[in-house]
Formats: sequence, C-alpha cells, structure tokens
Amino acid sequence: MKGKKRFKLRNYFIGKDIYIESWTLYKRVMLTSQFSLIALFVAIFYFLFDFFHGSMSGLWVYLGLGFTSILSLINNRIGLYTLARLILLFGANLTVFVLYEMELPGTGSYLFFIICIIGSFTLFGYKERLKGYISSAFALALFLAGFYNEFDFIPKTDFPVEDVANNFLVNFIIASITSIFIISFLLRINRKSEDNLRKNEKSLRALTEELTQSKNRFELAIHGNSAGIWDWDILNDSIYISPLLAEMLDYRYGDTINQAYKQVFEATIHRDDQKLFAQKMRSHLKNRTPFKVEVRMMKTRGEYIWVLDTGQAEWDENGNPVRMVGSIIDITERKRAAEKINEQNKMLEKTNAELDRFVYSTSHDLKAPLSSILGLIRIFELTDDDEEKKNCLNMMRERIDTLNGFIADIIDYSRNSRLSVEKDSINLNQLVSDAILNLQYFEHSQEIRIVKENLDLEFLADRSRLKIIVNNILANAIKYHDIIKDDPYVIIKGEMIDDQIVITIADNGRGIKEDLQQDIFNMFFRASEDSEGSGLGLYIAKEMADKLDGSISVHSTMGEGTAFTISIPKI
Repeated sequence: MKGKKRFKLRNYFIGKDIYIESWTLYKRVMLTSQFSLIALFVAIFYFLFDFFHGSMSGLWVYLGLGFTSILSLINNRIGLYTLARLILLFGANLTVFVLYEMELPGTGSYLFFIICIIGSFTLFGYKERLKGYISSAFALALFLAGFYNEFDFIPKTDFPVEDVANNFLVNFIIASITSIFIISFLLRINRKSEDNLRKNEKSLRALTEELTQSKNRFELAIHGNSAGIWDWDILNDSIYISPLLAEMLDYRYGDTINQAYKQVFEATIHRDDQKLFAQKMRSHLKNRTPFKVEVRMMKTRGEYIWVLDTGQAEWDENGNPVRMVGSIIDITERKRAAEKINEQNKMLEKTNAELDRFVYSTSHDLKAPLSSILGLIRIFELTDDDEEKKNCLNMMRERIDTLNGFIADIIDYSRNSRLSVEKDSINLNQLVSDAILNLQYFEHSQEIRIVKENLDLEFLADRSRLKIIVNNILANAIKYHDIIKDDPYVIIKGEMIDDQIVITIADNGRGIKEDLQQDIFNMFFRASEDSEGSGLGLYIAKEMADKLDGSISVHSTMGEGTAFTISIPKI
C-alpha cells in the first residue's frame, strides 16, 4: 500500500508516463515538487497565522508565494525541471526579502535566507552547481540589501508587537523543519551513492577475479609481431608453427608444417634446459598449472637464443589433454640486459641508502625550523615587550630563510637527477659576477675582499648546473669565513687547460679539519656544529659536477683557509 501511494504521488508530480533515467535527477525532480508543496502550505499557514493575529498586511506576499509554488509544480510536471527550480527559488527569495522588510525586528524571518541558500545547492546538485551559486548569491544580495537599506515602497506589517516572540518561534520551527527535510534528502542521496559504490566495488572485485582466472584458462595465443605462435595437436602429435616463429628460429616455413613434438621442442631446446621444460610441460598437462618457462632454443645455424615460452592446453570431458596453443618470444636482449641490471642494482642500493638518509635528515631539517617558529609564535603571543616581539620576528625570519634555503637545495638536487645536460654559451666572468651579486646580503659579505683572476673565458657548458656549483662553493667561502683576520679574502680564478675549464675558489677562512675533508661532499654532512646550512650544498655541487663528467677537489688547512678546484669539460 505504501509503495502504491508513492507511485501515485510520483504520477502527480512528474506524470504517469514520464521516465527519468538518472536516479539523482529523479530524486531532485521529486524534491522540487515537494518543496513547491511545502512553500504552498507555508504560504497558507502564514496567512492563517497572521489572520488569527489580526494582521492582513502580508496577504499579497503569501498569494505571491502560493502562485510561484503552483507555477513551479506545473513546470516541473511538464518537464521544465530547471525552470521549475528557478521559479521556486526566485519566488521564495523574494518572499523572504519582502517579509524581512515588512516584519518587525525580532521575528527572525532572515533565517529563511539560509534555507534558500541550502535549498539552491540541494535542488541543483553538483553538476549544476553554477546555478546553485547564482541563486545563493541572489539570496545573499537580497539579505544585504535589506540589512543596509530601508525600502519605503514596501509597506510595514500591522502584526501586533506583543506577538513578535510567537512569530519568531513559528519562524524558527518552520525553518528547522525545512532544514531537517533538506538534510534528510541529502543523507538519502549520500546513502544511495554509497550503496552504489559498494555494489560497483563488489562487482569490480568479482570481475577482477574472473579476469585473473580467465587469463590462465584462455591464454591460447598471443597476437602481435613480437611473438611466434605454435599449435600442438596432442592426439595426432602434430605441431603447427607460425611464419614468425619459423623466422625466429631461421627455419623455412614449409619445413615446419606438421612437425612432431620431439622435432620442434626436444631437438631445439638446450640440453641444460630440457629437464626444466619437460617438468613444466608435464605439470601443466597433468596438474593444469600455468605453463610459462624461459629456455634456450637453437636456431638452424647452431646459435642459441633465449625465449619465453607460454601456453594453454585444452582437455576433454575425461580430463585428457587434446590440444595446446602457445607463444614464443625472443628475450635474448632481456637476458643480456640482466648484467646491466645487476650493475644498476648496486647503484640502486647506493641510491636507497642515500634516500633513507635524505628522508630522515629532510624531515628533521624541515621540522626543526618549523618547531622553532611555533615556539617563537608562542613567546610572541605571551609577551607584551615590543623589543622581545621584534627579536621574535627577526628570529622567525632567520628560521624561514633557513627553510627557504633548504627547500632550494632540495629542488636543485631533484632537478639535477631529472634534467639532461644542456649546451649553453657561457661567459665565466658574468657567471661569477652573478653569483657574487646573489650572495651580497650574506652576513659580513661586504667585509670580505673578493678577487677575480683570469675569468674572461667563454665556452660551451651547462649554465644552470655550473652556476649552482660556483654559487654553493662561493656561499660556503663567505659563510664560514674568518672575519677576525686582517684581510679576509676570496680569490676566484679561471683557467682553460686542454678541454677542461678549471675554476679555483680559494679563501683564507677557518679551514676544514683534515679528517673531515673526505666527508664534506656527503649528503647532509656538516663540518662543524655551528653550521647553518642544509648539508646539501657541497653534495649537490659534487653530483652536478659528476653529471657534467667533471670533478671537484678540496685542499684545506685548519686556520689558514680552503681551496676548491672545479674541473668541467667543455662541450
């Protein structure tokens, strides 16, 4: 009985013979009609409510709301769904606006603007969210217009002042009920969507399992130019070999027709692989395990190639194999590549070790300044001392600069591994000058004498990488200088030796301990406890030099200074 009532209600709302394919659209069409009915009942209710309180000033407003509600119902039933929603929302917004202007303060009629905004998105949904935004903006504009202006052409209500509290209570209850109705609709929509997702997920899992089983059951042949096909008639012991497979084994195609099993497989498979091949074939035919084996097969010229042989048999009703179809792919190149893979595995082990250190150190170096900033923010919030607040801000800026520098180093490291070597025309003097300009704001940088010698060199190399190399080493020379010395200096010298560009950056700074010099190019290595850098600068410089087939060496004496030598081949 309940289902019949729902069906009749549906017929009244959208027509008996109308079918809406989309479930979501159907629910929103039904909701439009339900909202229209609610709006109609609300108009009637407020008319009676005002009437019993001796007020007739809002009659024309309620008539307007009732008219737009009926008009929305009619358009919704004849299939003009969007127009029906727009009429309903437009009429509802105007009604709320007029009542908001007419009624006495404290009635809470503005609450219905919220209902109109929520209803806009509910009626239009995600696909038509632009209309929802427009309708919501319209409601908000009306609210602001009524809040900041008084419209004299809208007559004020003659509703009794002593009944304003009752009016507010009624408005609040109706707004709450309407909100509950909208939220319950959204919950039903969400529940339906979740049920569909679960159903689709279940179907997808079943389909995936079926495809996995089908791959083993029905992989009778491999189509494509990269595989040769063979078809074994087990009952007659006759094997068909495709032209591509015959070509792969250097056979004449006519000589391979109706060959026996032993002639094709046992005679051509390498003696050391025959046992494995026979075991795989026997297990497949008897136990129906997947047949997939890598063996060496002999070509007519006597040389062997590595092949991947896969196949699938068919069995009769008694479980006896009657036919088997398979494919053979030449994997000789893959096998040859195995040696290279072994070498690459060693490199991967090195990379993984560096990655582990990278992740650990990166997380630490990112968290440390952030934690420090949070602590400074707490101090800033608690103190009333302006000088202390200024110190906090300065220290925050220092932490942020440190963080920015660290992130820049990470970006340089990432780009070096991803990007290929470029060929750029480079003026060494200009490149060094740019690097010095970038570092001019380092602490005490203006007190350090920077000398450039023989930098008027032009050549072809990767500008971006060479610039980062020079910048990182020069930054260290300035950052860890001994400013107490009488004449702190950094000398940058260029030379062209054969096909090599040799750049020397020497300083008379603090120097590096001899036992630490072999580690300074390691990732995240810091030569001293007061080091402010990320520990990536020299590592990135070394990695980039390696990428350019170059090298970086260091010579340093503690307390006297350090000299870095960069050697980069010209392109």
